[in-house]
Order: sequence, then structure tokens, then C-alpha cells
Amino acid sequence: MEIYNGPHLLVKHEEANSRLICSWKSSPLNDLDYRKELIEHLHIAMKIKPSQIMWLLENLTFKPSDVTKKWVDENISKPIFKAGFIAKNQDGFDQVAFVVGQDVLAYIEVMGIFNENSTSGFNVKYFATEKEARNWLNEKFNTKDTKDTKGQNQNLAITFKGIDDNGEVVFELREQATNFDSTISLFKTILEQNLFVKNNAKKYYSLTKREKEILKFIVKGYSNKQIAEKIHISFHTVRTHRNRVWKKLDITQSTECLSYQYFFV
Repeated sequence: MEIYNGPHLLVKHEEANSRLICSWKSSPLNDLDYRKELIEHLHIAMKIKPSQIMWLLENLTFKPSDVTKKWVDENISKPIFKAGFIAKNQDGFDQVAFVVGQDVLAYIEVMGIFNENSTSGFNVKYFATEKEARNWLNEKFNTKDTKDTKGQNQNLAITFKGIDDNGEVVFELREQATNFDSTISLFKTILEQNLFVKNNAKKYYSLTKREKEILKFIVKGYSNKQIAEKIHISFHTVRTHRNRVWKKLDITQSTECLSYQYFFV
């Protein structure tokens, strides 16, 4: 049954399954429109109290800002989670399923709402097709495929398809559907690493050869004393180099420099 038909969002209620189906008819143009539609979703969810929610992202190309992602986490996801009506599946995930659209980058932005920094508490699941999402919500899935992640990307195949009319390089990726969630997560990690490298390359390359060497040991967890012993210089010299690294990279503590490990790959 159709519950809401807004400018961009369509919400249906499958009463027999206690399930909300949320589909993006079109992509919002800005953060405000995106938030307005999600507020409608929140009101509907709090009124109906479904045990399951499925999001269909096929037509979503909008990429919310970091501020809006945090807003969604605090003002949409968290209240629904705290209300307690969303059930858990037998594999430990909350019964909230997302089905990817063609714009993988927009999909990754949605994943960012439920990352390790999320305060909502939701542990959601991602799928390549609506059929797979429905099977999972109906608990018609292969438990072994869901839990066994050993060698999960061994069948991943990436093929260079050429250059399109816009001069952009095209790759084709083929992977088993059961590994879809982990493969998209892998892409998200790669994109985040690539963005960090681009944004911080100037800082990193301002370091001297010795400072880069010191940084490499720091990200591996070496103390000043251990570094001094490793490269045969004094403790005080290591501390001087560390202070220069901190200043050039504009960081204040060791944990902030861990991402610089991407430069050593």
C-alpha cells in the first residue's frame, strides 16, 4: 500500500511483512530537499513501526554533505533505532536493507551514514538486487555465503573496456552477488585512501628523506627509543625529527598520522 508519494521519495507499506519500501523516484537536488524527504520517512516509520525497512537507491545520484550525513545519523536513524521496532535477522544485522543504484559513489555516501563513527546503533545490510534483499529479509539466504568471508574477493574480475566518448576510462567489474557488500566496502576504502593521498600529498612530500623514514616507523607503532635503536641515532634526534613531522603534517598526536601509511604502500 502506498503511504507517501513526495517530490523525490515513494514509500510503500507491505503490511503482511511489516515492511516499509522506500524508493527514490528521482534524486534530490540539494541537502535541504534530501532532509525534507527523510523527515517524511521518519514520521511514517514512527507511526507505522515496521519491523523491516528496505531502501531502493536505483535513482539516487545525490551525494549528501558530511554535515547532512551526520544530521541523518542523529535525527533520522537514531530515533528509529531507539524506538526499538526494527527486528534483527538471524545473522545479527538489523532488518534494514539497502539496494544499490547505478551511481555507486552515491551509494557509498549512503554507506557513510552507517560507518564506524555512526551513533545510531544500526547494523544494516547492502545488496546488489531487490530480490536478494527480499530473500534476506524473508530469511531465505545461504548462511554459509553470508558468514564465510575467507577469500571473498578471489573471484573478483576487473576488465578494461576502453575509453568512452567523453574521454573517460571504463572498467567492468564482475563479482559473485554474495560478495557484493564486501566488494562495495572495499571500493569505499580505496576511494577514501585515494582522497586522503590527494589531499595530503603536498604535506607529505614536504618531509625530508629522514623525516619520511621516521614517519614510517611511527605509523608502524615504534616508540622514539625503538626508532633511535633501529636507525642508530640518538633519542633526542628522533624527538626533533618527530616534532618537525608533526608541524609539517599539521597533526598533534600519533593516531592522526596513521593514515599516512597509504604513502608507503
